[in-house]
Amino acid sequence: MIEGADSSLRYDRTTKPRIYAEAAVPEYWIVDCVTESVEIYRTPRESACHDFIRIVVGDATVAPQAFPDVVLTLADIFA
Repeated sequence: MIEGADSSLRYDRTTKPRIYAEAAVPEYWIVDCVTESVEIYRTPRESACHDFIRIVVGDATVAPQAFPDVVLTLADIFA
């Protein structure tokens, strides 16, 4: 699940990770359009948040678990 966030950022960070964990969604990304960063939630547990990482460096790379050969940088995402 990948979502772009601007005005919904608070809800996307506080409520959606729990909802997606309960539904066993394996990976949830928040693309923060304001700060041009990506937050990644992985490894859902029962009613708990996922493991969390925040990518803020433009040349850092990230790949979705479902498509590990699709490697992106923040510059690619926010170009």
